[in-house]
Amino acid sequence: MTEFDPEQFETELHTLRPSKPPEQVLERIRTRVQALPKTASLLTRPGSQTLRWAWAVRWLVPAAAVGVLALTLLSHHTTRQLQPAPNPALTLVKPALRADKVEIDRQMVADFDAVTELPSGQPVRFRCEQWMDKVRLRDSRAGLVIERTTPRVEIIPIRFETY
Repeated sequence: MTEFDPEQFETELHTLRPSKPPEQVLERIRTRVQALPKTASLLTRPGSQTLRWAWAVRWLVPAAAVGVLALTLLSHHTTRQLQPAPNPALTLVKPALRADKVEIDRQMVADFDAVTELPSGQPVRFRCEQWMDKVRLRDSRAGLVIERTTPRVEIIPIRFETY
């Protein structure tokens, strides 16, 4: 019985060359590629710029949401200060919300791959991610907690390699 040597096996694998596919398979691939519209080939090859933008947008969207929320609260508080103060004897005015603790949470609920066909018959693969975004504002002075939970689904097209 001979002993298995992984180094020798790997050297033998490096010397092997793959065989050419049958001409029928190559011809079928050529006809399908020629039948595809030009825009489809552009969509299946995301460039590095597209990936950079997708990464930047993934982080900028939650940050922008918090910024808009903070600006809204700030403008509400500023508008109340610019208005003439009402007579405290006539009305009881509660102070504006002062968020002394803000929490932003992003939790992945599920992720899976899906494969489907375009109307042209070309297979397409997607990476689907389900997220739960949570923003919590706390005003310790007033004993108030505002919490907002939003589900989100990200669908990312992935190049479908065929050999």
